[in-house]
Order: sequence, then structure tokens, then C-alpha cells
Amino acid sequence: MKGAGLVAIITLTFIMFGCREKTAPKPIAYPYIDNSTTEYAAHDIETYPLQFEISNSATIERNGKNSGWLNIKYPQYNATIYCSYITTESNNLQKDMDKSRELVYIHSKHTSKIESLCYNDTIKNLWAELYILNGNVATPLQFIATDNSSFIFRGSLYFNTQVSNDSVAPIVEYLKNDIFQIIETLTPQ
Repeated sequence: MKGAGLVAIITLTFIMFGCREKTAPKPIAYPYIDNSTTEYAAHDIETYPLQFEISNSATIERNGKNSGWLNIKYPQYNATIYCSYITTESNNLQKDMDKSRELVYIHSKHTSKIESLCYNDTIKNLWAELYILNGNVATPLQFIATDNSSFIFRGSLYFNTQVSNDSVAPIVEYLKNDIFQIIETLTPQ
């Protein structure tokens, strides 16, 4: 009986510990963004025709290829808003705006929905539109701003790695607020 009890204990031990499912380590959690500490400041970019405010968590660098291009970088999120300034004449404005919209809607085959939020400041004579592209797209946020006569300022958010839309949703939401701040404080120099 003692031998049978010992065999039963050993068998039970093997069953309890040997038949467990193997577990994998849990993935790193999605980022939590505390935007209560976000401060905005105007960044005066030498010889750039526009001034606007950006978050204290971002940096601006000029893109050397073209004087109208600049990059707003968010290193902690591995993201960049690529911006371009285009001078235009009022008779070409509609054509240039259509080209800018084409750059947004070229992603429509990869998105489930494109939302558009408009901004209009009659005092500063500034009109802007923010596009939110839902789904697994390369550029989840894009914007176009204009004074309706002499310039178009557009930007596109890109992540520097391939991501899925649900994993970057908190970051996109945070950066959407930053883009609103850029648009609302946009001033020609």
C-alpha cells in the first residue's frame, strides 16, 4: 500500500505539473499618454513662412531637400508629421487643393473610413481640414490648411515602423490634438 501511495503521488505530481499549458510572456502594454503635462510653444523656424505652436514633446527639423518642407518629430512615439508649404496663386488654388486631397484619398483602398473635420478662422483668413483615416493605413492623420489665396500647408503623420491601428490609437488621438494646436496657431510670418 505504501508503494501504491507513492506511485499515486508521483503520478499526480506529473499530471499537475507536466500537463500545464505553456505560457508565453505577455506583450508590452499599449502606451498610456498623459497629456496633462503637455505644453505648447511657438517655434520660430528661421526663414520659414509660417509660425505655429507644437508640443514640448516634439522637435522640428528642416528637410534639406526643399525650403518648404519640415518634419515634426515625436521620438518617444517613433512618429513624424511630414509637412510641406506650397505657394500658390488664387487662380491655381483650387487645382492645388484638389492635388492635396488626392494625396489623402489615395489611401482610401486601405481604410475603412475617412473622417473630415473642418476649421475656419475668418479673422485670420485661415481654412483647414483634418482627415482621420481609420484602418491599417500608413498615414492615419493628414491635414490641409490654406489662407485661400497664397499658400497651402499640408501634413501627414507617419510612424517609423509598421504598426496596427489599434496599437497606436492612443498616440493617434494625442497627435490629433497636437495637429489641432498647429492649425489653430498657424500664422503667416
